[in-house]
Formats: sequence, structure tokens, C-alpha cells
Amino acid sequence: MSDINDYDKIIHSQFKDTIIIDYGIINGNETIVFIKAGQDGSMYGYQDKYLKIANNINQKYGYTVICSSNPFDSTNPLDNAMKIIENYCNEQNFKDYKIYYMGTSNGALIGVWFGVNYPKIKRMLLINAPLMYNWRKTKESIKNFSGEKMVLVYGSLDQSYKYTRLIKPLENEKVKLQIIEGQDHLFSTDTFDFKMLPEKFLLN
Repeated sequence: MSDINDYDKIIHSQFKDTIIIDYGIINGNETIVFIKAGQDGSMYGYQDKYLKIANNINQKYGYTVICSSNPFDSTNPLDNAMKIIENYCNEQNFKDYKIYYMGTSNGALIGVWFGVNYPKIKRMLLINAPLMYNWRKTKESIKNFSGEKMVLVYGSLDQSYKYTRLIKPLENEKVKLQIIEGQDHLFSTDTFDFKMLPEKFLLN
């Protein structure tokens, strides 16, 4: 991690008896960018990708960035996250904060299923959310989104790409589908910089 700054604050939150969720926070202003890792992912991400994204967003925009691990569990972890964010904002005396949500894979699925229920979440960037699980729930959540914008991004080589045609009828002025050609579930090819996704589709 010599080329990047580590988190300003790290919180280990007891989610259930046997489950701890880790949160890394980089201090900034009242716009909170919340990043949820994929299933079993850490708050740092592979090769520190989430920490690098957090540093980039904080340095360019001054936003507070909170990155969350994602230990496997079948229930909604966002109640825990919203409490962490609320407590942090109270500590910082943020009176009117808003949240921009970014989730990858299972983290994106958590966003689309549960994030729509939190009015503080104004924007959502959902990357390669699996579409083969409970499409009815995913569809209803997309239809119920009432924030500023929701962008669902898929690599053309992702397993769910063939199902993205189901999203197209749901597109409107707030909900958009974006396809990144040549990318798989992990964005493992170097033709597109994964770190640019939030700037391209969430922040601007």
C-alpha cells in the first residue's frame, strides 16, 4: 500500500454473533460514497482496488468514502451500514448528508434489493449484479427506485449479460443500463480501468 493512503478510520462492526463487517472510512464532506464489496470481499478489494477508488474520489471531489467488506449472509446488511454511516455523520456534525452507493457482484445485488428502501441513498452504481437469482425481486426493486439515478453496468462477458435484455424495458430517465464490451465478471482485462466506473457512471 505504499502508493496510496490507508483509511483514516476502520470500524469492525458486529453484524451477527459470528459475523463482523469491516468498514474503512476516508474523511471528507457530507456526500458519502459507500462501496460494498462482492461476496466475501474485503473493504480493500483485490489489489486494494476499493481503497484506490476511495482515495481517488476523496482527492478529486472531497467526498467521504466508506468501503465495506461483505461476509456471506443471506439477510440485509444495509441496516448495519446505515447505522455506521449515521453515527459517523453525527460525529462529524453532518446535518444533511446524502449517500451514493456503489456495489459489485453480490454487493450490487444487495444494493438493488435493499438499497432502494433507504431515502438517503440518492444514486446507485450496480456492477455485474447477478440476474439469475430472484429476478422478480430485482425487477420490483428497480421499478421502485425513487432516487436521482441508478446505473446497472455489465461486462459483455459476464454470466448475467444474456439476461440484461430484461432490464431494457425498465430503463427511464433515472434507470440506465450500460454494457462494457470485452469485460468479464471481475473486469480482469486491461481494456477498461475499473477504477473509472464511479466517475463515469455515479459521480457525474
